[in-house]
Amino acid sequence: MQKSINDIMNHEYLMTNGLGGYSFGTLDQVNCRKYHGLYTVSYNPPIERMHLISKIAEAVVIEGATYPVTFENATDGSVPLNDATETHLKSYRHEGIIEQVFELSEIGVIIKRTLAMAYGTNHLAVRYQMETTRPVELVMTPLFNFRDHHDVVSVNLEDYHVRYDDPLQYLHVASKGKEVYLKWESATGLTPNYKPNHTVSAFSYYPIETQRGYPDIERHADLGAFHFSIDKGLSEVDLLINLSPTFESASSVFRGRQDRYEALIAKAGAKYAPYSFKRLIQAADDFIVYRKTTGKMTIIAGYPWFSDWGRDTMISIPGLTLETGRHEEALQMIEGFLSMAYMGIIPNNFPDEGEAPMYNTSDATLWLFNALYMYYEQTKDLKSIERLYPKLMEIINHHIQGTINEIYMDVDGLLSSGNEETQLTWMDVKVGGWVVTPRHGKAVEINALWYNAVAVMNEFSKRLNIPPEALERDFEILMKQIKQSFNDVFWNEKEHNLYDLIIDGKAVDIPRPNMIFAVSLPFAVLDERRWLPVVEYVMRNFKVPYGLLTLRREDEAFHERYEGDLLSRDGAYHRGTAWGWLIGPYLEAHYKTFGDTSYIRSSIDALMVHLDEGVHGSIAEIFEGGAPHAWRGCSAQAWSVAEAIRLYKMTF
Repeated sequence: MQKSINDIMNHEYLMTNGLGGYSFGTLDQVNCRKYHGLYTVSYNPPIERMHLISKIAEAVVIEGATYPVTFENATDGSVPLNDATETHLKSYRHEGIIEQVFELSEIGVIIKRTLAMAYGTNHLAVRYQMETTRPVELVMTPLFNFRDHHDVVSVNLEDYHVRYDDPLQYLHVASKGKEVYLKWESATGLTPNYKPNHTVSAFSYYPIETQRGYPDIERHADLGAFHFSIDKGLSEVDLLINLSPTFESASSVFRGRQDRYEALIAKAGAKYAPYSFKRLIQAADDFIVYRKTTGKMTIIAGYPWFSDWGRDTMISIPGLTLETGRHEEALQMIEGFLSMAYMGIIPNNFPDEGEAPMYNTSDATLWLFNALYMYYEQTKDLKSIERLYPKLMEIINHHIQGTINEIYMDVDGLLSSGNEETQLTWMDVKVGGWVVTPRHGKAVEINALWYNAVAVMNEFSKRLNIPPEALERDFEILMKQIKQSFNDVFWNEKEHNLYDLIIDGKAVDIPRPNMIFAVSLPFAVLDERRWLPVVEYVMRNFKVPYGLLTLRREDEAFHERYEGDLLSRDGAYHRGTAWGWLIGPYLEAHYKTFGDTSYIRSSIDALMVHLDEGVHGSIAEIFEGGAPHAWRGCSAQAWSVAEAIRLYKMTF
């Protein structure tokens, strides 16, 4: 059967190991991007990720004729002219472990491929169960490419060293200080005949990288193939992969992932929930990983290319952890980022190469207050609040007195941040010297978050029974000042909406969806009488099935499509694309305003259609502004999944 490349690359699987490592590819096993690979590991969890094994090329040989099980976008170095690729995929399922069934109907062969990564280690197991009506030979050819997972590299064979231990049936491959071990086991008594090779593969072509304006072809190291002679009937063989010659059995890896899946569903109280919600619970687990530098859990912002970001982590905590019963991990994440705070600002992100954290954010720290408040609301863990309170107070003081990145509280109580050269809000694209969406000064969502943070501190002070005379700040007076100033400055009486930005006392009249946070946050800064017009304005101008647009369609800077090279894509990133995570605050605000659960449920149902696009069972980062709103960016994004989970728990 033939499928178009567009159809193949629109359907992906993802399996992660809680350390930043992953196995990632299309359901059809056709690698379509540089990040697609069977085995990618993190050498400094969750960063410094290395792609080690691109894929296992499987084929069946009958009477001298070779029938590939899976295919590759092979090319002689030029872009293929043919937009169609062969595929034998019959079915796919991911419930703890991944199962794919391939049927070669012309020769009467069915192969079920089962895959899982052991959680918390770098073990990977692949099981092949083959049903055939006549004797065949199954040929497995691993394709190696030891490289940074962001790069495209055609291998130099001189860098690769191979050793095969025949009695133990494992292969050792080393290159530039990295190594990997592959071992075969069989419950049906199959033993491999290893035939060494030392050549480079044909060029692999990655059409997604072509679309994104990146290098799109590379070659891998073909270091030999494993041949299995199979009689008719059912046979089984397991491939075990690790960074050392210590292996778990495939059955142990599979059982561990299945047990984990069932435990996650139970912890989230989702045993009898709709299947779509169970898929989201499983997706949530992909993002929650261990960070070695803090010794605590954190959240990968998105697969395949993001590391952990402070903003994304704090926004995602309620949905990914609190609403799934993982309260201890939520607290770990908050404490981990608090421990890295500098001058009252938590890290914006940890670069993927392991450098020092970056602190270019004005909102991540404020989102931390929101996450901690939601943690307390669910757990009533006052001891932790008491322990963290001095650090929280220190952060508030830094914001009031002024801190890095020109973040400070103005005389009107509102928070100002940055300058013409900085990008500190979530609309944070800067290309060279081009600040694509200038948002320095007083941004609407930053001040909604600022009010919310001060209100959270007021609540915590009350819960801790701190007498007013012992407080460093009178939070109630500060709240009144912020609220009054916000409603005076940001309210656009003519349009009955909110200005997005105030620079040097002047309103910037470029409507954006950020106004929704003035209603959606637990402590809403906007006067309640103004909620209705703001929510209705956002509904009319920004709402699409999978999220909120970042600009109105009428705006001359609106981009209908998100495509082309990095410059083109960054120009559209916050100027027309719809962001999946914004569906959360929008529906939260809608519910607070109208109390209509049926609208929220129908909106969630529309979003769930996307679970069968991109990474199956997950939700993408962004969607194009123009219909049909094709997904773009990361095919699995933490805060998109988190907000969908949070909305589910709100209304179902």
